[in-house]
Amino acid sequence: MTKKEIDKLIRNESGIILLKKDSEETFLEILFKELSILTFVYALIKRKIDYLILTEQRVLFIIRNEVIENRVLTGTEKLIYNGIKPSFEITDSEQHYSFSLSKLKVSYEEAKLIRQKLADFANLKNK
Repeated sequence: MTKKEIDKLIRNESGIILLKKDSEETFLEILFKELSILTFVYALIKRKIDYLILTEQRVLFIIRNEVIENRVLTGTEKLIYNGIKPSFEITDSEQHYSFSLSKLKVSYEEAKLIRQKLADFANLKNK
């Protein structure tokens, strides 16, 4: 998913970005970065970003520009970030769904930010 597609989705569905960070480098990316001849190739490969996006209709989890989770919401769900596992939990009256955020490598500060933005989103939804 490209940055333009993500920006359009956020505008169209009134979304917020819970977390946006550069993807971790793979071994080949580190190798390309060290070799001056392949610096241009590295610049093309490097444009990878990880996202955790929440909109009124969906929760979207993107790693290295690939959609990992695209969960559609009905509006009655309770959204919880579990920092111990780390995982994102979606619960409604009928079912409970959870997906892992371990690939995102969430730091303590980022976890606090996710919790705060979830609280803000819940407040916006209740108004």
